Amino acid sequence: MEMRLLYMLLVTGVLQTLSSGLYEYHLITDQKNWTDAQAYCREHYVDLATVENDLDFGRIQREAQRLSFTSEAWVGLYNDINSWRCSRDEVPLGSWSKWQTDQPNNVFGKDQCVIIFQDKRWYDISCSSKHSFICYDETISSPEKFVYYTDQKTWMEAQDFCRQRHTDLACPTNSNEELLLEKTFIYGWTWIGFFRDGWKWSDKSNSSDVRWFTDQPNNAGGKDNCGYVVKSVFSNGGTSAGLFDDGSCSNQRAFFCQYVPKNTQVMRLVVHSSQDMNDPTVQADLLENMQQKLMEQWMVENTTLQWKKHSDGSVFYKQKEKRKKNEKEKNTTSVCEM
Repeated sequence: MEMRLLYMLLVTGVLQTLSSGLYEYHLITDQKNWTDAQAYCREHYVDLATVENDLDFGRIQREAQRLSFTSEAWVGLYNDINSWRCSRDEVPLGSWSKWQTDQPNNVFGKDQCVIIFQDKRWYDISCSSKHSFICYDETISSPEKFVYYTDQKTWMEAQDFCRQRHTDLACPTNSNEELLLEKTFIYGWTWIGFFRDGWKWSDKSNSSDVRWFTDQPNNAGGKDNCGYVVKSVFSNGGTSAGLFDDGSCSNQRAFFCQYVPKNTQVMRLVVHSSQDMNDPTVQADLLENMQQKLMEQWMVENTTLQWKKHSDGSVFYKQKEKRKKNEKEKNTTSVCEM
């Protein structure tokens, strides 16, 4: 029972640490491009900073104030512009394509889906606009396996429709399939099944609720695929207009790294055993067993256990227990701290 209680106390402490924010931030004022900043953070800390909520934002501000910093700084945001793949099977787009010249260009900063136009070329546009679409049906032989619909839908709505009625949105992967698709195509902007990921955090954290500055991201420079904290966040003591802007990854800026602060907690362990608890083999077996139990009960990754040694080099010491007078044998209890 005592051992079980110990496990529960340790796990509770870990969960409390997680809920209060796992990462801390360190501002590097030496200016680097985004890629070099990422490499530096990964070598010396953990990664470029992920800023997901008000607690994170507060820590970023405090770190900037510590160094009297009032300029722009890279964080871990980047636009995954090379992740084009097919809706049907998530297979990446290969070397064959029908992009129009200078496409894809992400001209509005949020162009993550593909349409085909009357010139039979592909363009990237926002997935939220509404257009006709072409479905693919694997149960039908060529060329009828491509089915054209004039209904105006967003890319996601078109995908849902095609998956319910057919197989999925159409993804031509070679010139023969493209010719078959073009035979069903009539006019106007029309969805096909290629799409890509958008903005991500360098450490792969959830990026669904990024607090962009007003009207950002907009890819104003044409290749603005990395994110930074805007100056007004620091110079004006914070802003309700948002935190992040998009910029060219080649620009030189200061940057925020994130790291996991090391926390040490000492726990007292009582063990009832007939074994010599100061035997290194016995200690190693017990520690391994405890580590496994803690992992089963959601111990956070990168948390380790180790014995705390006394000044004489021992880990456990014996503590005599009071027994009833009629008990002939004296048992001992081993106690340690860890």
